[in-house]
Amino acid sequence: MPGKNIMVQIKMAMILACVGGAAALDNGLGRVPQMGYNSWYDWMSNMNETQLKWSVDAMVSNGLVELGYSYFNLDDCWSKGRYPNGSQFADPEFFPSGTLKPLADYAHSKGMKFGTYTDRGSKTCAGRPGALGHEIVDANTYASWGVDYLKEDSCNAVSDHATAFAEYGNMTKALNSTGRPIFFSLCGWNAWYAPVGQSLGNSWRIGPDDTNWHGILTNIDINADLAQYAGPGGWNDPCLLLAEEWTGVQRVTENQTRAQFNMWAIMASPLLISANVINMSAYNLATYKNKEVIGVNQDPLGKQGTRLVGNNLMESLHATDGTHIARTTPAKVEACNPKDPTQKWAINTPSSGYFKNPSTDLCLNVDDCGSDLIFFDCVTKGGTCCGADCYEVMEFNISAAGQLTTPVHPGQCGQLVGSSISFGPCTVSDKWAFDSTTGAISVTVGATTSCLSASASPDVNSATNVWGRPLSTGDWAAVFLNVGATVTDVTCDLDCLALMGFKPSDQITAIDLWDMDPNRKPIAVTGNFTVQALAADGGSAMFTFQKV
Repeated sequence: MPGKNIMVQIKMAMILACVGGAAALDNGLGRVPQMGYNSWYDWMSNMNETQLKWSVDAMVSNGLVELGYSYFNLDDCWSKGRYPNGSQFADPEFFPSGTLKPLADYAHSKGMKFGTYTDRGSKTCAGRPGALGHEIVDANTYASWGVDYLKEDSCNAVSDHATAFAEYGNMTKALNSTGRPIFFSLCGWNAWYAPVGQSLGNSWRIGPDDTNWHGILTNIDINADLAQYAGPGGWNDPCLLLAEEWTGVQRVTENQTRAQFNMWAIMASPLLISANVINMSAYNLATYKNKEVIGVNQDPLGKQGTRLVGNNLMESLHATDGTHIARTTPAKVEACNPKDPTQKWAINTPSSGYFKNPSTDLCLNVDDCGSDLIFFDCVTKGGTCCGADCYEVMEFNISAAGQLTTPVHPGQCGQLVGSSISFGPCTVSDKWAFDSTTGAISVTVGATTSCLSASASPDVNSATNVWGRPLSTGDWAAVFLNVGATVTDVTCDLDCLALMGFKPSDQITAIDLWDMDPNRKPIAVTGNFTVQALAADGGSAMFTFQKV
């Protein structure tokens, strides 16, 4: 509805104005996407200062630092508590000095910069001290330790947009006040950070933790609509690069590691290896050391790539071994249709508080403990999400007063933002209702009533994509991707080439950036350009295209 979209834009403009007046990042960093290492998917909480120094050494000995992977970033679980003056100290069991300065000094001595982690809430995701109310003392502590990079998470924090922006703005101002240039990485897990990102930080997470192949594709799809917000000084962050962890377990296949690397390069995303660099496979190491793909990511024009061919990848995800793969789709409402099975819901199924759509087997879900709602597989047990059991993010209630609530966000209510649903203060007029006869869950705003729908548009699913981005040389780089269950050809047709600015009359050549033959030759492009037989479940290729 045009009127509703205008109101959303006005609301965002007001928030932007408030954020701009409160804080602005001015550190001169992030002119190209950051590159480096992050400890989380490598060591997770199983780390100490000695082991982390081994990882620093491996970054150097593997030749990664000389290629631009300059940041060595420590993630959660390092902090133990606060002194009476409010300053933090590191867990002395793992960091004997009670500070991170020795590790920072070691990283600096090896030619790396050092980063660490905090959270804008009262506690980190692992329950360690958060930054809320301690931004100034923490920023000064980090500066005194020689910290060059700060990732700030969003667990155990108020989730409405204005509060989130204000709290991140407090850390922005605190870092600015130290006088030390510190790269600021926001980790709020939501696309709504993108429009204000450059006013607050050098990068901002736009989706959930990637964790696995499903998470990688989820974040690619989210990032597809956010290219306009990225550029020199600040970047959309679709999370970390995945390979093997310290136990040797591969989080994704080697082909998927390479596909993610290609996609992160084309999307101008941060290249932060969160994997076991000490014992990394030769294939994965070769992936991360491809100078030409790195060059695409670091191109100074700073244009994030866009999808040229294909659509949403997640709905086309299949497992080659036949196992069930979780699906995630943004929750939405549509015009009520009593004959549409995707608008018929079962309440308290398969567990108390669940809203399940039997036709799709999807449940309503709070997206990664943020404020936005999604449809997700109906998980009834599992790990933790932001300190809460994962199944709690699937528990909802519609009160007699017509408020949609969840225990994840006490005191907040579900409200429409366009056709999507997000949680915020219970001050809106949205009225929710469940009709036990028809199974419809409806929401009324003013004179308009819509219904919760788990449908996916039939034309939005695509097992293959082509993405492209312009380069400062005048060339274009493109990635060809297959996430389907079978080997397939992927084509950039004349319409695709036209989106890159090429005319049918142009003489064009293409260069395969994964052809390691020192005598390789450009490929003449005549008509459609097809990459043949891309592997299933993560086959990819990257080419540059140029006029001759």
